[in-house]
Amino acid sequence: MFLKIRKNCGIYMQNNESGKRVIAPVSSHFYINLQLVTEISSYSLKEPKEKQQLDSSTLLLPPGTCVLHFTMNSNFSSSKEKVKGEEGKRHLFEKVFYTLYFLPDNMVEYERLKSAIDQNTQNRDNL
Repeated sequence: MFLKIRKNCGIYMQNNESGKRVIAPVSSHFYINLQLVTEISSYSLKEPKEKQQLDSSTLLLPPGTCVLHFTMNSNFSSSKEKVKGEEGKRHLFEKVFYTLYFLPDNMVEYERLKSAIDQNTQNRDNL
């Protein structure tokens, strides 16, 4: 099953390429293949969190911002070369992740995605 992430819905995203500090608005549709996801976390921020945008300005994520975090399986990982001491080069694998932030005024899109995920969860809480 694929999960469609819609552009221009007030969703902000982080991934391996942007790093954990930089955040970007979702500016085009993309799909996440749920068969390649090993872990999905959902939570809401209790404290404000400051993130850097692509233009180096800061964005303050207020309390109540909902977060969906997807960790992809190791087949979807990237490799990096790293030199360490006398061991020479070795390959390290970095799991790909996507983190989506939904501001409190954009809960409709969050609920749509969360509902699609819950429909495909075997032991969901609302059974």
